[in-house]
Amino acid sequence: MAPKRILRSWNGYVAVCLLLSPIMDSVFAVTHYSVPEEMEEGSVVANLATDLGLDVKSLRQRKMRVDVVGNKKYLDINKDTGELFIAERIDRELLCPLKTTTHCFLKLDATIENPIRMFNIEVEITDINDNAPHFRRGTMDLDISESSPVGERFSLNNAADPDVGTNSVQNYHLSASDHFTIEIQTGRDGTKFADLVLQKALDREQQAVHNLILTAVDGGVPTRTGTASIIVRVLDVNDNAPSFDKDKYAVEVMENSPIGSLVIKLNATDLDEGSN
Repeated sequence: MAPKRILRSWNGYVAVCLLLSPIMDSVFAVTHYSVPEEMEEGSVVANLATDLGLDVKSLRQRKMRVDVVGNKKYLDINKDTGELFIAERIDRELLCPLKTTTHCFLKLDATIENPIRMFNIEVEITDINDNAPHFRRGTMDLDISESSPVGERFSLNNAADPDVGTNSVQNYHLSASDHFTIEIQTGRDGTKFADLVLQKALDREQQAVHNLILTAVDGGVPTRTGTASIIVRVLDVNDNAPSFDKDKYAVEVMENSPIGSLVIKLNATDLDEGSN
């Protein structure tokens, strides 16, 4: 059964860059193609027979075939039309899991018989924005002293995104807060991460816990996002003195009151907690 042709703006015939003429009887000739990941099975990449200068009518008789890569037959050849087509869905992140890999290639050998000839085929698998940023921990807990100075920074866990380039994490947003903001930093490898910055002094006695939402945003079109909760617990410092209900108490005591008689019961309060 001939493979179906999927007509899309991004998976039609791809421009072919021939580093050397495919007609040459040399295994060093390389035919280069570029396709996006996740193309539907049956989608046509290009007419390989035409690009290699082969007679389409002879392909079946000469047993043209494309080899298997890692037990996966991602691409195959239609012997009736000479078209190279997607035989199995290609996941770029599975094929090239390292984020440091700028380009991801499938390197194949196409073979024909009578006489035997081999052709080197290199297919670059380009990234699409098929993954959303995600945080390794859905909740980040921070303990911050209420005496922390304005401008102090606190590191946050960064979001990960298997996609590369602009499809990876590009920015972070923090939910509305009077006390906190974020600053975006860029690592040497281009990874984006956020620091939580204190922009207004904390007061545990006014608000002991701050609940924030951190959102990671990638640069794909449309964008994808991932979120994590930040729970800030404000730690107490001894910034309040004990106080009584009144500054002065007037007490009347009967004469001849026995020793140990209760004269007055006083109670002091302190807004601090624990040993403070």
